[in-house]
Amino acid sequence: MRIDTIRLRQSAVWLALGLTIVAMLVVRPTLIAPEQWPILLRQAAPLGVLAIGQTILLIGGGFDMSVGGVVGFVSVLAAGPFAQSQGVGAVIFACLILGIAVGVLNGAIVTFGKVSPLVATLGTGFVLTGAMLIYTGGAPTGHVPDGIRALSREKFLGVPLAVDIWLALALLAGLMLNKSWFGRYVYAIGSGPKAAIYAGVAVTATQLASYVLSSLCAVVGGLLLAGFVGIGALGAGQELTLDSLAAAVIGGTLLSGGVGGMTGTVGGVVLLTALSTLLTGAGAGAAGSSLVHGLVLLGASILFREAKRG
Repeated sequence: MRIDTIRLRQSAVWLALGLTIVAMLVVRPTLIAPEQWPILLRQAAPLGVLAIGQTILLIGGGFDMSVGGVVGFVSVLAAGPFAQSQGVGAVIFACLILGIAVGVLNGAIVTFGKVSPLVATLGTGFVLTGAMLIYTGGAPTGHVPDGIRALSREKFLGVPLAVDIWLALALLAGLMLNKSWFGRYVYAIGSGPKAAIYAGVAVTATQLASYVLSSLCAVVGGLLLAGFVGIGALGAGQELTLDSLAAAVIGGTLLSGGVGGMTGTVGGVVLLTALSTLLTGAGAGAAGSSLVHGLVLLGASILFREAKRG
């Protein structure tokens, strides 16, 4: 009964999305014209990929405040001198190594150092920001190579390639959480770390892997964003950090861990993107968008806090 109640309340994100679509029809019907949806989903793809990693961490009782720094570093790497001299393959390889290194660092600090995920990942994010400033001299230059821009420009089966990548990763992550030992371990740790240890769960290895997956998701999201924007920017991923957490929570993943899934997170990402589009169409601007996002997040947090109590 408790599981059915949680699932019912998690479906609220899709109801909220439906209401948002109705509001878009009223405010400006052209916002949801058929030709606009591929654009909207392509804009949502970088956030969607980051939210995948955040969902895995939140279910396991953690979260990652360094993903914005990873996205920013990937952005400047993909547009800087290294990309111009070494080519697309080398850039992608270097970004993946960066993601693995950051994930291992975050995981090691949290698991072995027993440091709060907030402090550990926030500190790593500041380190990445400083490293970006050193690497670029405070002024990133250059354009993203065509091979990376193709991630946002090209289509596969009539759908933007960035959207295909996002949804494919979400599907794989969902299957991993629901069908593999890793997923069972993540849910067990989020439900009760001490109980998970007594049950024989490999807590340290699972947490380390979760942080690495989160950082790798940030790398992929950064590449998609760089391909969409076309130039390097130091603050490219800063707003995505909180938005990725918000998307997961709005989709039904509990901040306290142990409950959540990818279906709700995908809905949360689309809802946040649709709300931004609606508010832009209504002339509310960035301030209005932030206000509404905050209210939606607060409402979702209260809803799912009550769901866990039940």
